[in-house]
Formats: sequence, structure tokens, C-alpha cells
Amino acid sequence: MSRVDDSAKFESPTVDLAAANHTGHELELMLAGSKPLAVFHDDVSCLPDEEIIPEGQFRPYVASGELVRHEVVFSHGFDSGWGREIHVKYVLFARAAEAWRIPAFVLMREVGLKTGRNPEELERIECKLLGYTEAETDAWCARAYGSHAV
Repeated sequence: MSRVDDSAKFESPTVDLAAANHTGHELELMLAGSKPLAVFHDDVSCLPDEEIIPEGQFRPYVASGELVRHEVVFSHGFDSGWGREIHVKYVLFARAAEAWRIPAFVLMREVGLKTGRNPEELERIECKLLGYTEAETDAWCARAYGSHAV
């Protein structure tokens, strides 16, 4: 009996992950309509800091109703390296018509924190919520998890 070589179905088009990265271009992409959700976060001890969470850039669009804003702080537990509890503030901005993505993202993050895991499945949900294409998501997951998306 011969085996069919199906390795080709695991190949995806080459994606330049550096070029696909939305970091630093979130507002521009959101205003162009190609990014539905932007998420910024850091340890609360580092905030406020416009370099980390650019509230000022987004403020006029939130005020006009074009974008919506939400913030939540999650405890990431005790970190022995830092010698303290880690509390991370997340600030999320969504296009008004895409506001449903905010509670979806928060739920996804809660599940990851509750289980202590960030499996590929949650990563794929996050990528989808943030507006990455399927090819970009496949390339990212292949790099991060060694997966072979079909």
C-alpha cells in the first residue's frame, strides 16, 4: 500500500511577519478600516506612559464615537523575579461597529490566566480578534508553536 505525500497541504504562503506586525501602526490601520481592535498592556507600575499605551493618539476618536475604549487590570500572580504580585493593565480600543471584540478579548485573556496556559487555540482567537489574516496567523503560530496549519 502506498502512502500519499500530503506535506504540501501544510505549507502556507510566505508571510513577512515583521511587515505584517501591527505594532506602532494600530491607529492608522484602525482608521483605514483594516484593524478592528488594538490592545496595549503593561505592568501598572510602568504606567501611565504614552510610549506604551498611546491614549492621547486615540482620545479624539474615542470622543467622536468612532472608536470605543475599555480598560481592565489582571493579576498575573506573584513573580519571584520581581518579588511582588504582577498587575497588568490592558487598554483596548475598537472600532465602534467592532466593539463586541472587547469582551471577547477579555474573556479569552481570562481563560488563559485561569488555566495558566496560552495554547495555540487562544493565540489564534487573539490574532483573529486583532484583525490579522489567516495567512499571517498561520505563519505566526508556525513560528511560535511549530504548528502546521491546514
